[in-house]
Amino acid sequence: MKEYYLDDSAFIIQFNRIPCNSEANILNSRPFSLILRRYLNYVKDTKNPEFKWIVKLHFKELLSIYKALLVWEYDEVTSNLELIKSEENRYAFYLFTEGFYDYWRKLERFGFFSRTRFDDDQSTNQRLIDSSDIFSNLVLKLYRTISQKIINKNYHLLRQLPAGTQANLAIVSNPWTSMSPYTKLTEHRFVTSILIRPPLMIYSKSNTRTGLFKPLNTNPLDHLTINKNDFIVVAIKVGPYLTYAYIHQKFLKYAVTLGSLFELASFEAYKDKKPDLIYVYGIEDESYDGTYFHDQKEDIYIGFVSLNDKNDYFGYVKKMLLTLHNVKMIHEEKLPIHGAMFKLDLKNGKTKNVVIIGDSGAGKSETIEALRYIGKDLINSIEIIYDDMGTFDEVNQTIVSYGTEIGAFVRLDDLDQGYAYKQIDRAVFLNPHKTNARVVLPASDYHFMMRKHKVDLLLYANNYDEASSGVKIMDNLNDAITVFEEGMRKAKGTTSEVGMTKSYFANPFGPVQHMEQTKILVKSYFSKLYDHKIPVGVIYTKLAIDGYEQKGPHEAARKLLEFLTK
Repeated sequence: MKEYYLDDSAFIIQFNRIPCNSEANILNSRPFSLILRRYLNYVKDTKNPEFKWIVKLHFKELLSIYKALLVWEYDEVTSNLELIKSEENRYAFYLFTEGFYDYWRKLERFGFFSRTRFDDDQSTNQRLIDSSDIFSNLVLKLYRTISQKIINKNYHLLRQLPAGTQANLAIVSNPWTSMSPYTKLTEHRFVTSILIRPPLMIYSKSNTRTGLFKPLNTNPLDHLTINKNDFIVVAIKVGPYLTYAYIHQKFLKYAVTLGSLFELASFEAYKDKKPDLIYVYGIEDESYDGTYFHDQKEDIYIGFVSLNDKNDYFGYVKKMLLTLHNVKMIHEEKLPIHGAMFKLDLKNGKTKNVVIIGDSGAGKSETIEALRYIGKDLINSIEIIYDDMGTFDEVNQTIVSYGTEIGAFVRLDDLDQGYAYKQIDRAVFLNPHKTNARVVLPASDYHFMMRKHKVDLLLYANNYDEASSGVKIMDNLNDAITVFEEGMRKAKGTTSEVGMTKSYFANPFGPVQHMEQTKILVKSYFSKLYDHKIPVGVIYTKLAIDGYEQKGPHEAARKLLEFLTK
C-alpha cells in the first residue's frame, strides 16, 4: 500500500509508513505540502481580495513560514517579510490559516495501520486507538500553536475536535484462495478492526438508489481487470453468511459505515476461509454495473457495482449485499423478508414477536420508534431483531425468523425530532443536509438477531391509504398473499421512483429477480402461518401522506399496541 492517497475529497494515510510523532513530522511530510498547495490553488480560484497578496506567494514560501512559526515568534519570522508585517495583512494571514484548517477538516480523512497475521486483536486495537489519538492531538497542537502566534493571543475556548483522521482501519493479509478468477481480488488489505469517532458525517455525490440488480449467467470476474491496490476488504456477516466486501478506496467512507450496519467478522473467523458472498464495489467496467452471479462450482454469490458517481451512495452497498444474501436464501428454500422484526415485552406479561413487511419508505422503522415513544406505560422493552431484511425459516414445524444487520439505516426526517441526536454518540449520518438524509444507528446484537425467533404476528406496511387506519387482520389466505405479493407503496424519495409503485413481495432484492421460486416459498410459508393460527394483516403507517410523516407512524403504533394488549 502507498504511504498516502489524496484526491479532491479524501485523504488516506498509512501510519506504519509515515512517521507522525511530532508537529515537525507533519510539517515535513509530503501530504502536508500537497494539501497546502491544493488549498492555495483553491483560494486563488475564490479571488478573495483579502488574500490577494498571499496567493502571490509560492506554496513553498508559505510552508517555510509555517515551519518557522512552529519554533519562533511571529515578529521574528516576519521581520524580513514586508507583506505580512502590517496588522491588516497579519489578520488576513490568520484567516487564511483558519481556512486551511477548515479545508483539511472537510476532507474525508482515514488512517490505515498494518498488522501481521500473528498480532492479537487487543494489542492491535490499542495501537489503532493510540495512533488515532496521537495524530489528532498533534494536528490540533500544530494548528493552535501557529494560529495563536499569528493572531497574537491565546484561545480561551478550546474545542477538542477530531482534527486527525475520522476513522482508522487495521488491515492484514488474508490469502484465502488460489482459485481463478478470484485471485484477481486483493488478499493483502483485509480489515480486522475499525475505529470511528462518532458522530461521523458522510457525504456522497448521489442521494438515492436507482434500478434493479440483474443476475448473469457468466462470472464478470473472468473478464474484468481489477487493480488490487485500489481495494480494501471488509469481512462481515450478512445474516449467517461470511461476506467479503471489496470496497474501492474512492468509496472508503462506506467501508467504515459497513462496520456500523453489519457484524464485523473477527480475523480468526475468516482467516484463510472461502466466503459465501463477495461484493466488488467500484469496478471500472460499466457493462457489469449492478449485476451478480452465482458460481455454482464454488457456491459463491458475487455482485458488482461500478465506480460511476451515480453509485456514490451507501444504498448501493447495503442493497447489493442484501440481494446476494436473499438469492442464496431462496436457493436454500428459505423466504427472505424485506421488513422489520421486533420483540415486544409487555407489562401485562405477554411477549410478542412482530414482523412488519414493506419496501423502502413504507414506515417500518418509523412505526417501531413511534411504538417505543408512545408505549412507555404499557411496554417493558422493545428489542429490535432486524430492521430491514430478514428470513423466514421453519424449525420443528414452527415459522421462525432471523435477520441480516445489527444496525438501522433510517431516514432522518421520518424519525421523531431529536431521536437520532439522542443516539449521536453512536450515529453515522449520511448527507444530513439533503433530502433523504439517513442515519445508521445501533439496532440489535448479532447473536440475538440470529436466534430463531418464533413469529407471532405478520403485518404489511401500507404507507399510502389515508382512509384506513390501525391494524386489519385478514382471515383469507389468498387475500393475504395477494396483498403481500402485490407489494404496493407510495415512493418516499428513498429511491428514484415517484408516486405509487409495485414491487413483487415488497422486495426488489432477490424475490423480484427470482419470482417463480419465491412464489412457491410464499405460498408454503403463508399456508403454515395460517395453519398455526398466526395473525396476518395490514398496518396503515400513512408515512407517504403529506402531514402524516410522524403522525401516521404514531397512530399506527397506538393501534398496534391496542391490538396486542387486548
